[in-house]
Amino acid sequence: MSVNALDPVAKIYKLIMMNNLSLGEHNSNTLWLEPIIPVYLNDKIQLINFAMLPIETKYTNGEMQTALGNIIYSANFAPRKPIKLWGGNFVPAVGPSVVLRTNTYNSKEAYKDNTWNVGASFVATYKKDGFLALVSYSPTWGVGGNRVNSSTLQYLFNYSFRSGTGINTSPLLTYNEELDGWIVPVGLGVSQIFQTKNAIYNVALSGYYNAVRPEVLDDYKWQLQLKLYIILPM
Repeated sequence: MSVNALDPVAKIYKLIMMNNLSLGEHNSNTLWLEPIIPVYLNDKIQLINFAMLPIETKYTNGEMQTALGNIIYSANFAPRKPIKLWGGNFVPAVGPSVVLRTNTYNSKEAYKDNTWNVGASFVATYKKDGFLALVSYSPTWGVGGNRVNSSTLQYLFNYSFRSGTGINTSPLLTYNEELDGWIVPVGLGVSQIFQTKNAIYNVALSGYYNAVRPEVLDDYKWQLQLKLYIILPM
């Protein structure tokens, strides 16, 4: 149960709410809403629909705004039956990815937000007993608006005990051409699973140090991440 709560290719519906607080001279905050919906295409292939909807609170030109950011969507095709590897289950997935210019900023919106992108999504998941490893990479290229290239990379390593308590690291690494560099957080977190009659909840709290960051974001050295997974049976 503990591993399935995190596994993106498990036979369950999930809604992840990930809140990233970046600490600096002017704190910024992003709440990511991430639904994961698998659809079975046939006996061998499934389509995993994954979206990232950011609700951002940040300073732009000296003023604070809270608005919907650009939505990222990927459609990953994966085998329904895992590949046996080293005594565990390995699942690869690949598909197209898009960045939609959905932000609701006012006229002070940043240059990097006015873009439409297309790209690809690559996901690899491995799980054995209470251990789960995941790597997800999505490079995209600007095709509309200001045409700003961007990428996201997320890796996850999690070990869950029988009690439902877990130790993990799951930073979100981001690249934006306009910022001229990657943001690479490094850190650890703890999680706990709670189960009710109709759903499973996993709460995770992590702290990260931005070991690599663009010069323009040099002040933002730390991130505090809070995640809530809501898992529903198919």
